[in-house]
Amino acid sequence: MKNFRKIILLFTVIFVSGIIITVKTVNSSLQKKDTLEKASEIEKDITYLLKAEKTIETV
Repeated sequence: MKNFRKIILLFTVIFVSGIIITVKTVNSSLQKKDTLEKASEIEKDITYLLKAEKTIETV
């Protein structure tokens, strides 16, 4: 029974540490500030493409 309890404890520790590492990784990736800059760059690219599309004449 002692070995069985040690095995259960080991798996529990691995499971809990995996959850903690996953939560920290997700939180750190969600708190990045560069997403606003990328969104504005994408918006500028889209408006440029739309203006370029308007100037192209269709046959």
